[in-house]
Amino acid sequence: MKKNGQTFRFKYLLTGIGLALAAAASAKQYRAQQRMIKLNQILEDVKAGLKHEGQIVGSWIEESPHLFSQNKRTFPVYQGGIICKREDGTNQFRFKVDARTGVVIEFSQI
Repeated sequence: MKKNGQTFRFKYLLTGIGLALAAAASAKQYRAQQRMIKLNQILEDVKAGLKHEGQIVGSWIEESPHLFSQNKRTFPVYQGGIICKREDGTNQFRFKVDARTGVVIEFSQI
């Protein structure tokens, strides 16, 4: 009888481990999805602020933040860029956005 009890507990243990792994994978996927939504929203906000510069023909934003130092502070930022086409030519812009708040902290025309 003892052997059946151990097998029964072992099955529960394996089921518990499987459920824990599934929950961890699901949480990781959810965090990645939320980050992408945030990145897309950041890019859309920056593009909306540049509509007056002409037709936006290209844009990008990095998926992974990197550390940036400004005013003796270091924090994670996303970098991105936008290309706008006008009658007199093409303008390119670069920006850095605080990864925690989504606030543009640096913006420049190339």
